[in-house]
Amino acid sequence: MTQGGAYDSRLRRSRDLRLYLVDLTISAALVGRGLMQAPLPVLVFDTALRIAWTNDAAQLVSPGTRTAQWTGRRLHDVVPGIDAASIERSLRHVLKTGETADLEMSSWTEGNRSLEQFWSCVQFPLAAPDGETVGVIQIMREATERIRSRQRLALTDEASARIGTTLDTTQTAQELLDVAIPRLADVGAVDLLTVVIDGALLARQAADDKMHLQRIALRWSPGSRAPADYAASTWLDTDPTKLYHRRLIADLPTFVPDFGAMSIAEIKDLDSGIGFARLLAARAAGAHSLMVVPLTARGVIMGLVVLYRLAGSKPFTPADLSLARALVSRAAVAIDNARLYTRERASALALQRGLLPRRIPETAGLELAYRYIPAQTAEVGGDWFDVIPLSGNRSALIVGDVTGHDMRAASLMGQLRTATHTLGTLDLTPSQVLARLDQITSDLTDEEASATCVYAVHDADTGDWDIARAGHPLPAVVRPGESPAFLDLPPGLPLGIGIGHGHYETTRVHLPRGSTVVLYTDGLVESPAADINSGMASLARALATTGLLPLKEACDTLLSCVRQPADDIAILLARTS
Repeated sequence: MTQGGAYDSRLRRSRDLRLYLVDLTISAALVGRGLMQAPLPVLVFDTALRIAWTNDAAQLVSPGTRTAQWTGRRLHDVVPGIDAASIERSLRHVLKTGETADLEMSSWTEGNRSLEQFWSCVQFPLAAPDGETVGVIQIMREATERIRSRQRLALTDEASARIGTTLDTTQTAQELLDVAIPRLADVGAVDLLTVVIDGALLARQAADDKMHLQRIALRWSPGSRAPADYAASTWLDTDPTKLYHRRLIADLPTFVPDFGAMSIAEIKDLDSGIGFARLLAARAAGAHSLMVVPLTARGVIMGLVVLYRLAGSKPFTPADLSLARALVSRAAVAIDNARLYTRERASALALQRGLLPRRIPETAGLELAYRYIPAQTAEVGGDWFDVIPLSGNRSALIVGDVTGHDMRAASLMGQLRTATHTLGTLDLTPSQVLARLDQITSDLTDEEASATCVYAVHDADTGDWDIARAGHPLPAVVRPGESPAFLDLPPGLPLGIGIGHGHYETTRVHLPRGSTVVLYTDGLVESPAADINSGMASLARALATTGLLPLKEACDTLLSCVRQPADDIAILLARTS
C-alpha cells in the first residue's frame, strides 16, 4: 500500500470527528501546496509534537528506516541521529505564535556519527477551517555543503584576525587553540621542536632521528582543566618506529575518529613513552576522537598540533580534518615568522651588546650604575653610553642616541663611541668634544643621519660638573633633601645636523655630595602614547621615590615604569660620594 493509500485508510477508520477534520485539513493543505509528491522531505506534526504525516522523500532524513512507521511518534523516537531538541523547540514557537520559522539543524546516520548532514528547514502553521492551529508543516532541504562552507569561512576569517597578532611563538600557539576550541575540538595542544622555540636554523628532519618537542600551549574544554596525568610532562621525544613519527615526517596527519574504541595494542602502535602515556591519559579523561596535524612551514617540520573530542561530542569527520589543516597551516606561517624574528633579534642583540662597554670603570668620587634595554624589535638600535676616566680625578660620562634602527645606526654608534674615547684623552671641554663629534658625524654619514648626545665631566676634587648637550633630553638631578629637577642646559643641535658647524655650550653645575645625576636616552621618556613632556614628568615622579635607593635598585625601579619599550633605553646613574 502506498503512503497516500495508508493515509486515506486512516482517514476512513477515524471515528473522532475532530481528528477527521484535522486529517482533512492536513490533506487539503498538502494537496493545495503540492507537497504530497514533493522531492523534499516533508513532515507534519500535531499539537503534541507527534508526527502526523510524512511524504516518501522523508526517507532521506534517516536512510534505513521506514517512514510508514513514524506516524504517531515523536521525532527523536524514529530518527535518533537528528537534532530533535532544536526542531521541537521551534515547533512549539510556531504553535504558540502562528509565525513561520526557519532553522538549521544536523543529523547523522545511526551507528556512524561521523556521517553528519545538515538541513535547512522551514516550518509554517497548519490551520483548521475554524482558524485554530492544528499542527505544523516542516519542509527540509539538505544543506550540508553550504553550511559547512559557511562554517569553514567563518572560522578561517576568525583565524586570520586572531592568529599571529604578535611575533611570539608561544602566544601564536595559544591563539591557534583559542580559535580551534571549542568550535573545532574539545582539547588542543601545540608541541614545537626546541630549535623552533630557540629561533635556531631549521633543517629537514631525518626519518630515523627522534624529534625533541616541547609543549608550549594546552587548552582543555571551556570550564575545565586538563587532568594532571595528561599535563604532567611538557617534553616529548617521538619514536621513529611509531605511526605518529612516520606520518609527521611525511607531513601527513594522524586521523583516528574512533580513538575511543582502540585497543591498548593499537594505541601502542601510535606512539611510545611519554606519547603513549599522554594518549592513555587523554582517553581516560573522555577523549574518543583524535587528530594530530603536522606544523610545517617552507617544507620543514616545526612541530605538531593535537586535537581531541571528548564524550558528548561527535567524532571528527574528514571535513573537520580539512579545516584543522587549514588552521594549522595559517598558524605555521605565523610561528615561523616568530621563529625568524627570534633569531634575527638574538643576532641584533649580540651585535649591539658587542658595541657597548662590557663594564664601566671605577671612577674617583662617583658611584655608578647603568642599564641598557633594547626595544622589542629585531632591529639594531643606536643608543650607547660610556664612562671614561680622565686626568686629575676627573671622569667623563656620555649617553648618546643615533637616529634609526639598522646596521647603519649601529655602525655610526660604534664609531662615535670610539671617537669619544679618543677625544676624551685630549683634555677638551664638553662643548669642544661635541663640536668635533658633530664634524665626525657629518663626515661619516649622509644628511639624513644624526645623533643626540650629552657629555658630562665630573671633578671629584671640587664637586663640579661641566656638561654640554647636542639635542639630547635634559639630564635629571636629585640633590639630597630636594625634589628631582632637570638641569637647565642650552639644547645644541643634534650631531651631524650642523654639518660640522654646530655650536655647543658648556654649563658648570656644582652638586653637593650624595647628589644623583641621571643620564638617559629618549626611550625612557617617550612612547607612542605620550609625548616627551609627559614622560619627563613621570620620570621626575619616579625619581622622587628612588633618591635614597642603591643605584642598581634605582635603575630597575625607573625601568619598571616602562612596560614594553618602543625604543631602546640607556640609563647611566652617577651618585657623588
